[in-house]
Amino acid sequence: MAEEVHNLQDHRKVLVLGPPTCFATLEPLYSHKFHFLNPYPSGLSLQNFIHLHHHHPFSIPAILCGSNYAITADVLRFLPSLRLVITASAGTDHIDLIECRRRGIQVATAGGVFSEDVADMAVALLIDVVRKISVADRYLRAHNHDNTPWDLFTFCSKLSGKRVGVVGLGSIGMEVAKRLECFGCIILYHSKHKKASVSYPFYSSVVELATSCDVLVVCCALNEQTKHIINREVILALGKGGFIVNVGRGGLIDEKELVKCLMEGEIGGAGLDVFENEPRVPKELFKMNNVVLSPHCAVFTVETMMNLCELVGGNLEAFFSNKPLITEKLLYHFLGAQSSMAMADKHNHNDNKELQPLLVFGPPLIFPTFEAQNFHNYRFLKAFSSQLPLHQFLTKQNVDPSSIQAILCNPHQKVTANDIRLLPSLSIIVTSSAGTDHIDLAECSHRGIQVFSIAGDHSEDVADMAVGLLIDVMWKISAANRHVRKWGPSMPLNLSFGSKLEGKRVGIVGLGKIGGEVAKRLEAFGCRIMYNSRSQKSFVSYPFYSNVVELADNSDILVVCGALNEQTRHIINREVMLALGKDGVIVNVGRGALIDEKELVRCLMEGEIGGAGLDVFENEPNVPKQLIPLDNVVLSPHAASLTSNYLNVVSECVAERLEAFFSSKLPSTPVLNG
Repeated sequence: MAEEVHNLQDHRKVLVLGPPTCFATLEPLYSHKFHFLNPYPSGLSLQNFIHLHHHHPFSIPAILCGSNYAITADVLRFLPSLRLVITASAGTDHIDLIECRRRGIQVATAGGVFSEDVADMAVALLIDVVRKISVADRYLRAHNHDNTPWDLFTFCSKLSGKRVGVVGLGSIGMEVAKRLECFGCIILYHSKHKKASVSYPFYSSVVELATSCDVLVVCCALNEQTKHIINREVILALGKGGFIVNVGRGGLIDEKELVKCLMEGEIGGAGLDVFENEPRVPKELFKMNNVVLSPHCAVFTVETMMNLCELVGGNLEAFFSNKPLITEKLLYHFLGAQSSMAMADKHNHNDNKELQPLLVFGPPLIFPTFEAQNFHNYRFLKAFSSQLPLHQFLTKQNVDPSSIQAILCNPHQKVTANDIRLLPSLSIIVTSSAGTDHIDLAECSHRGIQVFSIAGDHSEDVADMAVGLLIDVMWKISAANRHVRKWGPSMPLNLSFGSKLEGKRVGIVGLGKIGGEVAKRLEAFGCRIMYNSRSQKSFVSYPFYSNVVELADNSDILVVCGALNEQTRHIINREVMLALGKDGVIVNVGRGALIDEKELVRCLMEGEIGGAGLDVFENEPNVPKQLIPLDNVVLSPHAASLTSNYLNVVSECVAERLEAFFSSKLPSTPVLNG
């Protein structure tokens, strides 16, 4: 039996580099299953240790490491039979993932085993630095020998209502958000991609996130893209009353700039569990009462160490049993690449398939992504690439107009009655927009042609933009940011004070999917919601106004997100603006022509309304030049839906609708279904 265990261990060699903190617990639990090779106690280099103990590099298939040991390309090349690297950390910044991918080496992490503990530490650090708990403790310990009155820290900062920006909304970030919501905090976030599963406002720029926050909690992975993601610009955008908590990696913050900003009073304080050059901590921090320091111990609980050991042991068992790893790092996804073999399979699989013709107008912004993902399904007829009239373009392409059943278009290319009449078999039009004002719906209805928009597919993104524009206008964030960049931190009086959002009466013009998402978000800010829509919604309790003038008269803010048609063109006219009043704010994320733009400009310049946040304009790409110098206006280039995952999400939605049509399945929610 002992000999069998010995033989098993020889085939299950695991090189331990670091070693990770959990190894002292792990080794006695699993030493009967695996042969651990630990160079650390010997003080020898890796190469000398291997040769001294007569272990050939070819005999080692697995590495176990901690986050403090760099698994470089040289280390990987030294072990030609290596097939697995397990790190006892959530991050992988210490591992050469590119070399692992090239070699086909699997990488496993600690996954989410640390998430709850690290989130607890993040919240504890935040409460401590905001409520000055550690400072008060030091004060009492230093002054318990005298009877002088306590004269310290009469006022602390309130946590409830703080706008918390989570940088990295992975498993740790989600746990942080879940906890802080219970404290009455408002959660916003930056991440590599927008998360479809959450409703927190998303910011693609960390500077913009910081501008909109009171607190930044940093818990993302460290890599080339995120190193110093919190730099001086971000810290200054966070502002003099802002707090930073870091439970990720020290290198995520430019530490020199953080120290400088703390010393100069550019931010309010910091809670730090990690440092850029551990174990060294900048000495300047030791004397600061607005800083809480922790020696990288967020994960050090007994329960987590045991869970981590079970996870590492489980990954090793799975590897040596040729089973899937529990927490494998998907390197092709991480590096944004796909194997050439898989791509070749896609090409070869459809070599003999007859492709459906798809006429493309525009083209939609998604088209390069959609084409790359669907080249094997459709023959793309790119009318947008030709200056010829449609009938001449099709003739030149040797395409019979009667063979075309589907059109894909964008909101900037009109699909006219003449275009539709040219295509006798046309049965479906898919537009990569929420609006359909660019399509002749009357002709489509006459012909029984289905028209599909992706209304609602990016409703959360547009709602986030609406709320972001509103907050920006109310708090004069963009204006203040411009002023700081140009003139420095000394603010003129007109830019020094924002307007409180809580309690504001918000009138939503168009309570569809986008309007509903806007309402949901603004309710969380304490706003009172009312609305105008084509008809009253039986499933909501918000007050309904059939008349937009009456809605404006009872609102402080109008958020415009309805569809544009003959009935809604210039629905926001001068009468509506005057009813809204001199302090009123208008946000438009619908279509530019929903607002009488000339009257809007006039009312803004005459002080008849308080401000505007505009993502759309009546004559795009033209923006009225009178708006440019106004500090009470925020301008955006029709980008409400252009989040990081927009292309993939919309491309998938378009593909689903077309696939359902060509497979004779009835797609859902057409604008017109003849």
